[in-house]
Amino acid sequence: MATDLETIIGYKNLCGVIQGVKGGTGMDFPPEFLRVTKQISGKTGEYTRVDGDRKVARIVAYGSPSQRRNLTGISKVAVNLLHSFEHEIIEGAILLALQDSNAQKQEMGAAEIARQTGDFARRFDELRKAMVRSILATGQIHFDEDGNLLASSDGAAFSIDFGVPAGNKDQLDVFGDGDIIDVSWDNAAAKIAVHMRALQEAAVRLTGYELTHAFYGKNIVEYLLKNTSVGKLIQNNNALNTSLQSGIIPDGFMGIQKWFKMNVSFFEDEDGEIVEIFGDNDITFTPTPSSDWWGFIEGSYPVPTNLGNVSGDASGAAGGLAEIFGRFSYAHIINDPTGIKQYAGDTMLPVLQVPKAIFIATVDFE
Repeated sequence: MATDLETIIGYKNLCGVIQGVKGGTGMDFPPEFLRVTKQISGKTGEYTRVDGDRKVARIVAYGSPSQRRNLTGISKVAVNLLHSFEHEIIEGAILLALQDSNAQKQEMGAAEIARQTGDFARRFDELRKAMVRSILATGQIHFDEDGNLLASSDGAAFSIDFGVPAGNKDQLDVFGDGDIIDVSWDNAAAKIAVHMRALQEAAVRLTGYELTHAFYGKNIVEYLLKNTSVGKLIQNNNALNTSLQSGIIPDGFMGIQKWFKMNVSFFEDEDGEIVEIFGDNDITFTPTPSSDWWGFIEGSYPVPTNLGNVSGDASGAAGGLAEIFGRFSYAHIINDPTGIKQYAGDTMLPVLQVPKAIFIATVDFE
């Protein structure tokens, strides 16, 4: 049985065609955010959440008994993984074309199956990517009552909040002693370099993680170009000037190793409307993607390996099931109307294990 979407109906020769189907939103964040860090059976599990502290060990006299210390800032979080499950119908006439003696008809049938299967597979990949973007943009994931992903809590039937502290959002009052971004970046006099240095110092002080990645909305480059202090840097750096003029913040700018442009970060809702995920004036700063502070959990789902199997009892029938982790698929022939019913699904959840590790800044607030 095929358990991947490219071979879902057994036509393995179509894989190359399917991989060439154009679709999706591309990758505007490091692929490490999608790397699976844990697999659990079923849909219920837990992950370790680390809030952390900066306490140090205590001194005792040499040869004295050890002193007991309880670890703080570490907790187990129980989660129900998110589960998607959909199907589509491939018409019998298309399948017959694959068996036609006419080579052109065979190619047409193969191309249509590739198109349908490729689009079907893409939706599950896009859900994973959109959820990662949502966490980076807001620290949360939202869904309506029909299971549709939302960009905000408006109209949400349920949400997952990973607990990013208020001080790690907006103007970044990290320690409650004043905003790091104290002047809007829309103001040409804003001391952006000072803000960036203060943020880096606060991040290391708060969690020990250095900030190396930034994900920015569409207005950020405009603010940099009009900024007085950045303008002085541009005058002495042709490469920086060229990059910013083209709308791209180059890697290494302001001490951040990787910059990611998120103004084309979107998904299409059920009504066909384009939904933007990142705010135009927002930047999210993170450490280098690592399983130390980020995770991606896959659950499992029982997938039939022989839908036509008839067994004498339930135990025998159970032998026709396989436990598949993450994305899964299977298909069977239907006869009213004739065709193939193709199922696909996914059981997973991206998790922010160290909520204090990311900083979601809004830089224009005046």
